[in-house]
Amino acid sequence: MSAFIHSVLNFLFPQKCVGCGKKNKILCQECLKRIDYPAFLKYNNIFAASDYNDETVKKAIWLLKYRGIKQIAEPLAELIKQRIWEKIKFKDATIIPIPLSRTRMRERGFNQSELIAKYLSDKVITNVLYKIKETASQVSLKNREERLNNLKDCFAIKNPEIIKDKNIILIDDVSTTGATVREARKVLRPAGAKKIIALVVARG
Repeated sequence: MSAFIHSVLNFLFPQKCVGCGKKNKILCQECLKRIDYPAFLKYNNIFAASDYNDETVKKAIWLLKYRGIKQIAEPLAELIKQRIWEKIKFKDATIIPIPLSRTRMRERGFNQSELIAKYLSDKVITNVLYKIKETASQVSLKNREERLNNLKDCFAIKNPEIIKDKNIILIDDVSTTGATVREARKVLRPAGAKKIIALVVARG
């Protein structure tokens, strides 16, 4: 979309902050700062920037994933930068967003984790980790055992030479049990990856 068309649309339909309703910002800095921190910043080498129970971050992620409001990816990436990025001291790593299945990608038209990742780094790789199994949304499953089984053996690797002896940062929007990251690690490590950590917008 050209800058001119984008400016016209903003004039006719001005953006409103998902937190406070302020015009011309999809998620303003004030609301970004007020988003709740998670109970634990780090768990099992997964670093979370916020708590998914916070209504603002929950609404923002929902609008990104299910309403296609892609502009929200930038402030969500900013949340990760402000709260996690400077703490990890791991910035020379290869960035891999958690992939969607082919069906989900076709339905949605984009991968929300990839959008967030590209606001974090120019070292984003999308041709190594693939999702080969259709799964239900982790957030929709209430039982921990169901969530763990839901993602079992759902990933595969292509082009392993790209990540051989490389440190990896996985990027995702929400982590509930940590099962997504665990399953990704199961295929990345045998493919030659070294240290693997994950950064997520919210802990569910």
